[in-house]
Amino acid sequence: MRRQPFPARRCQPPPPPAEGRREAACGGFSLVELLVVISIIITLVLMTGAAVSAARTSQKRQATQALIAKLDAIISQQFGSYGSRVIPEGLTVPSGMTAGTHRAWYIRRHMINGDLPDRWVDVKYMADHPADFTSPTQRAYIASWNANATQPTDSYQGAECLFMIIMQGGIASCVDCNELQSATKGDKDEDGFFEFWDAWGNPIAFLLWPSAVELPAGTGTRFFSGPRPLEPPFPTTGPSPSPSLGMRPLIYSAGADGEYGFETQAAVANLSVGTNPVGRDCGNWEVSPASLYGGPAAGGDDHTDNLTNLDAEAMR
Repeated sequence: MRRQPFPARRCQPPPPPAEGRREAACGGFSLVELLVVISIIITLVLMTGAAVSAARTSQKRQATQALIAKLDAIISQQFGSYGSRVIPEGLTVPSGMTAGTHRAWYIRRHMINGDLPDRWVDVKYMADHPADFTSPTQRAYIASWNANATQPTDSYQGAECLFMIIMQGGIASCVDCNELQSATKGDKDEDGFFEFWDAWGNPIAFLLWPSAVELPAGTGTRFFSGPRPLEPPFPTTGPSPSPSLGMRPLIYSAGADGEYGFETQAAVANLSVGTNPVGRDCGNWEVSPASLYGGPAAGGDDHTDNLTNLDAEAMR
């Protein structure tokens, strides 16, 4: 019996769509769906970018605070040593000063300001009067000043002096210096004198006598007030003042906006301010109470994001 071949298969066309119904595009997206997906993607990208930016800012703040803490530890240790210093015997006490106020003034001018200058005009003064400034630290500054053919600018003089103090003044231990070798540094104003840089690439500033600093920023309250009262430089009664007059140096970063917001007075040599004797008012906040303005600068509160070595204490 012969087997009958199967009939050939024919592809049948799909049935026509029902009347009034549109056939959906197989595997496609509608315009509305595409717009929704794109909006979600854009939102996720923006959220991720904001999170990454916030994380980077936080990392920069932490790195800058760590560098400021290292510098502050070195400066504070040196600054704290002056309270117990002795002065040379046989010095004449000028009129208007007691022996105690004369000692405080001598230490403030000949030791503190000489070892921790924050302006180039003071370094120049020491170079012009080497007989008055004889410590190894001061001689190192004088030698450095005399060895440079060009003079530095005033743009970042506090930051440049801080770098000189730490790296050339001999007040930092070898351990401290080794830790700071890897710190970011550069010459922002290209005058041949280096500064330590914060994580945003701006110099870490330094002010030796910050009598008028306002912290926390924007509060209108001076840091050296209340529980940290400034001491009069030449009191007529009571105990002799400490050489620091109740202050300690300020080390600070401009923060993320790169604007310091603090305005220092014109660079006038502290070492020569006042007479009988010369330099009588060195560091005297009563004569120069606005050595650092805490109020907003002309462009606004540019100092509110500054990072300083006094922040933690100010918040307490």
